[in-house]
Amino acid sequence: MNIKLQQLRYFVSVADHGSISAASASLGIAQPAVSRRLADLEQEVGATLLQRRSTGVFLTETGKVFLDHARAVLRRLDRAERDLMLARGAVPDEVRFVVPPALSRFVAAPLVRAVMTEYPNIRVTCIETHWDDARKRMEEGRGDLALVTNGHLFANTNAEAWLRDLIYFGGALTSEFHGDAPIGMAEIARQPLIMPSRRYLIRRMLDEIAAHQGLSLAIAHEIDSGTLTESYLEEGLGFTISIWQTFFAGVARGQMFARPIALPALDRTLTIVTQRPEHRTHATEIAAGFLRERLTSLYRAGILRGTLLQGGPA
Repeated sequence: MNIKLQQLRYFVSVADHGSISAASASLGIAQPAVSRRLADLEQEVGATLLQRRSTGVFLTETGKVFLDHARAVLRRLDRAERDLMLARGAVPDEVRFVVPPALSRFVAAPLVRAVMTEYPNIRVTCIETHWDDARKRMEEGRGDLALVTNGHLFANTNAEAWLRDLIYFGGALTSEFHGDAPIGMAEIARQPLIMPSRRYLIRRMLDEIAAHQGLSLAIAHEIDSGTLTESYLEEGLGFTISIWQTFFAGVARGQMFARPIALPALDRTLTIVTQRPEHRTHATEIAAGFLRERLTSLYRAGILRGTLLQGGPA
């Protein structure tokens, strides 16, 4: 086969955008030219990779398999280009760190500072996003390092289980809600809740659990911003269900409570996710080492709570 890199880039772009017109706009290439390159690629591989429909294009089963290989080839090329530029001192090596809002405030800036202090030739770019986008970025090779819940569900990546911790119900202290005794979903469902949209894994999980128990959560405010959620909690506009880090500062100030959820008991696994070894850069391995050190520090300070798993601090 005589497959050209340009053909691979066009194919991946079309697969990502779901249409030839959107891909051509993104690439800055005329649509007929993109279509010709795709046709040439299919002729070269001897198989139909894309199904054209009125609503867009869809990958065939062969196309899905070929897409993984195309991404791998382009990732290797990008890595080679970065390594060559780094060797010439042209640009720093980049590590794209993907992290959710609830954890970014505790790890993002300290990680950037730690890496740049010891390795000024490595630039850590932090991407704060929700779980579904983090998964997509890592699976498509658009992220190098991630700190997420249940990263073992990501395909074609390596996930290091670090900590298993509980999910909490909490908010501003009231005469009715305080302390740290476990609380059941039936009681929680009667309270006004401040929750993220269903783009977030925790919201979908809680909706499913509530439905299984014949309950309906009383969502008073649907907010995807961690900062805005915190301000609503401080104003007593409702309660939320989240990880310990959401409540840590408020509990420390004596202004909030956080009660672990029981019936059923809810937990999650905190994971460090990287690309597989053949796609992992040395810079990513360095950044991951600093991330483990930061998590160890947070655990010992009580900001992270839970049961240590393999890979956690001794």
